[in-house]
Amino acid sequence: MTTTTTNTTTTPTPIERTPNIGPTLASELRGVGIDSLEALMRVGFWDAWLQLRRVNPERDGVPACLALAGAVAGVRWNHLPPRVRADIRQRVKAART
Repeated sequence: MTTTTTNTTTTPTPIERTPNIGPTLASELRGVGIDSLEALMRVGFWDAWLQLRRVNPERDGVPACLALAGAVAGVRWNHLPPRVRADIRQRVKAART
């Protein structure tokens, strides 16, 4: 997790400075009240994805979910272990039915 520390205060990491989070996804996350990496970590990638999906049903794809999972893990989505990626794909598929 990347944070900026000044004296005794910690500044939250802006969501757009997080791996995998581009301008569009950052804007959508802010729209559901997630504006920092720390907020995303509190909510969790799955609940964040469900919130995005409720607001924008077109955002129900695997790529967004993988991006969020990678952001929480602090890695690019393609560096998530294959088993984790497979589990996420399965969860997304199950959520669609």
